[in-house]
Amino acid sequence: MILAPILVPLLLASVASYVALCWRPQLAERSMVPAKKQDKQQKHVLFVTAHPDDECMFFTPTLASLARQPHVAVSLLCLSKGDHDGHGDVRKKELVKAAVSFGLTPDSVIIVDDPNLPDDPKKAWNVALVAKTVEAVVAAGDVDTVFTFDRQGVSGHPNHIAAYMGVKHMALTSQRFKFHPVNVYALDSVGLVRKYSSIIDTVFSLGALVSAKSNLLFVADIQAYSAGVQAMAMHESQLVWFRKLYLAFSRYMFINTYSKIN
Repeated sequence: MILAPILVPLLLASVASYVALCWRPQLAERSMVPAKKQDKQQKHVLFVTAHPDDECMFFTPTLASLARQPHVAVSLLCLSKGDHDGHGDVRKKELVKAAVSFGLTPDSVIIVDDPNLPDDPKKAWNVALVAKTVEAVVAAGDVDTVFTFDRQGVSGHPNHIAAYMGVKHMALTSQRFKFHPVNVYALDSVGLVRKYSSIIDTVFSLGALVSAKSNLLFVADIQAYSAGVQAMAMHESQLVWFRKLYLAFSRYMFINTYSKIN
């Protein structure tokens, strides 16, 4: 009862904010491409993940939103095939199915099968190798915007963090981007309570949006959230009970906030 005067207004404000952003997503809309590429007719966005199912569990609001925009081409680069339990070949097929479920084409999914980039939290990934791998895909696809994890990797998984470190290294050191600019964004990690507060986190996420002009916010409406759940269902080998709970309560199924790396 003591917390009611705080929690009730917070809940109401969060629900109201969530509904408003679903109804009028342009309220939080910001340009995600470099200024020099604003006039480009077809924008190309690349998601860089570490394992199959990352795209569903962490990037659903962004991926579902962009996949339904006609002037945005979306690609997915997964830096491993998820072979930690020996199911790598199965998980590769599941990832392609999940991507197609989001509306991507099979050829827009790139899965790296490199023994130097194993799905293993105990084996460090070489940052330079990650950077080189991502840069090759960015250059080949004339990518305008890259989305990946931040320095905490959302879940703290070392492979997620290595993906961030590699993408950041690429963004800050590649000579190519002086002439062909690319905007790179890191998915904000949040504390445990916020992570599992579903749409209640909307108010706090709006705070992240206004804290910097370069930050981005994506909110999944019911259609986008359903697309994420359907896509995750394609990852049958990973759909255990605790991930089903995650789909119901994680704010990452409803809200993504990003900080600009470069």
